[in-house]
Order: sequence, then structure tokens, then C-alpha cells
Amino acid sequence: MAFSGFGRAQDPEAGIPAHTSGGARRGGAAWQVVEDARANFLSSMQPLLGGKTGGGEVEEGPKRISAQERMERYIESAAVLSESRVPQLASVLRTLKPLFGLLLHAAIMLFMGYARIYSWFYKLYQGLPLLQLQMVAGLLLCFFGGTFVALIAAFEAFRTMGGEKLLEHWNYCVQQARVVQGASAKDDTVDEDKDGIADVDQITAEELTQRKLKVAMVAIAEPQQLQMAVGALWSACLAVLGTLKLQFAQTTAYAVALAEIFKFPIVRICAPALTWGLGKELTHWVDPIIDTTLKVICILLVWWIEKIRSALYSGVRGGQLFAQALITWADENGWMNKVPDFIAKKPFNADESYLDEAVGYTVAAIGFYWQVSHLFFLPFPIDWLLWPFSVAEHLLEVQISWV
Repeated sequence: MAFSGFGRAQDPEAGIPAHTSGGARRGGAAWQVVEDARANFLSSMQPLLGGKTGGGEVEEGPKRISAQERMERYIESAAVLSESRVPQLASVLRTLKPLFGLLLHAAIMLFMGYARIYSWFYKLYQGLPLLQLQMVAGLLLCFFGGTFVALIAAFEAFRTMGGEKLLEHWNYCVQQARVVQGASAKDDTVDEDKDGIADVDQITAEELTQRKLKVAMVAIAEPQQLQMAVGALWSACLAVLGTLKLQFAQTTAYAVALAEIFKFPIVRICAPALTWGLGKELTHWVDPIIDTTLKVICILLVWWIEKIRSALYSGVRGGQLFAQALITWADENGWMNKVPDFIAKKPFNADESYLDEAVGYTVAAIGFYWQVSHLFFLPFPIDWLLWPFSVAEHLLEVQISWV
């Protein structure tokens, strides 16, 4: 069985060809792909680690203000834009400018770090042979399928709605973002008055906003195509959310029904104590507080049960993917002819053997037990590595259940 997913076009920047099937690339060549990707990753992380990015002397440009001061100027720009409509927001931004500047700088560094890590994984993904990739995908389904139930469903929905085309639109938007980023970085080095200080550091926050907006508009050569790509992605997101709401409507209905069933006895038990705690003036808040809390608990409980069901399916599905790819890979390398006859008859025929089922169901059972025993929490350091996916999973669950 071939692993299905988004298309794997050759990445010109990665310098790694598209996937090859079967055992076309074996042993040392496959590990060479991993080593090359690791070297590229470490090289790309040097700017974040404070190291030198390459050999030779770096040409010095005009003097720039510190990163913290630049963050504060961006916050001042946001305050200027919001001053006419939401003056309270502008006041808060200016009061807490140093704190927001530090948080914004940390968020940018965090985003850049994760972007480079995932870029390394994407290059590794493009370089691995198809069978090895199928084994990795199968193991991921076995051990994480229940944890990311909504995210996997969204991925499948995107794929069925024309994943290849949507991926082209996404890549075009990323490409245009890089063009704008490059143009903005070049603009930061402009020193027209030749005073040794970059012009962007000598203008007001409002002028900086207008200048950067103009730089972005000039850098984008085909705004109509960008508009079409963004519109297609936005429409796909809305369609996927609608599909997920229908797919998990039963989950939300169960949660609401359970909340209605348990509400009366919970109110009888908790209302007197809550009324005494809130006081007579806030008695009218007792029912909404109990109702909302009960619904949240029921939704979390039902989602946990949904994760168990998804873990069972994804474990079996992932085990099949892993076993089929493993047996095919071993057969292509001639390893199946070396195993004892009571494990695989000679000549080996995968269609007449139960070895793939035995391996697949064993891996599925291990993956299902591992997920349930860990209560669908990710262990360290996988939780840090997959933290953005966990955030996306929780946001999808909130969108499906509450919005």
C-alpha cells in the first residue's frame, strides 16, 4: 500500500530530489540524507545561537538600534494605529511597552526556531525513500493518532478538498512572505543621508508603518495572484471547519446532553454553597456558573472518550502502514529469505503470509496502550517539539465545540 498525502515536489532551495520508491536509495545513501539535513539545520540555527553564519568578513552597514528598541517602536506603531479607535488599548500598549517588547522579541525568536526545526524535518521528509517515510507515518499514527484527533481529521479534510492545489497556494504565500521579508531587510540598511544611522531608525512610528507597508506593496509583483491564493486558503479553512463540525457534531451533542442530565443533581448539591459564597447580590450568577462549568467538564470528558476511539483506529491503521512498508522493504533487500521457515515460507509471498498482520496488530496494541496509559499527554521532549501542533489541536477542539 502506498502512503497517501500531499505531493512531494522537489525543493530547489533544499537541493534534495523528490522521493524515490522502494529500495532505490539504500543504507548509507539514506543516512547521508539525514546527515546533510542535519548539517543544513545546524547552519540555519547559527543566527539564533549567536554564531557566525559563514566565512569571510561581513560588510558593515549603517548603525542600527537594538532589537529591544525596534520591538518597542513596532509597539508604538500599533499604539498609533489604535489611538483614534481604541485609545484605551493605545494607553496600555505605551504603558507596558518594555514588557510587550520583550514578549514580542521572544515570540519572534520562538517562531524562527520552530520554523527552522520544521524546515529541517521537511527537507528530511523530502529526502527519505517512500517506504521509510511510510514506516515513520505509521508509527506516528500508532503513538499520537488519538492525541491529535481533530488535527488529523482536518488534514484528511484538506487532502480530500484538493491538497496538492492548496499546498501550491500555501507555498506561493510563503514565497511572497520571503520576498517581503527580504525587501524589508534591504530597506533596513538604507542610509540616504549618509549619517551612519539607518533611515528606518530616524523616523516616527507612524512613518515607519507607512514605509514598511509601501515596501511590502512594491515587493509583491502580482497582488492578484496573492489575493487568489489567500482567498483559496481562507475558503478551504472555512470548509474544513464546517466539515469538522459535522464530523464531530455527535461528540458535542453528547456533551450537551450529559450536562443537561447532570445539571439538576449538581445544582441541588452545589447551589447552596455557591450562593453563600457569592452573597445575595450575586445569586443570579449561580445557575450560569454551574451550567458553564458542567458543560466544560462534559465536553472535556467526551473529547477524551473520542480520543480513545481515535487512538484505537489510528493504532490499527498506523500498524498496517508500518508493517506493510517494513515487510516490503525487508523483501526488497532480500532479508525475508534469511528468516526461519516457521516465520515466512520460502519463496516469500506477502499476499499469502500473515506476518504483516502479526507485526501490524502488535505495533497497534503497543501504540494504543502507550497513548491510553499516558492519558494522551506527550512525554518530554516530544511535547516541546510538537507544541505548535498541540496548540492547533486545542484551538480546533474549541472551534468545533464552542464556536
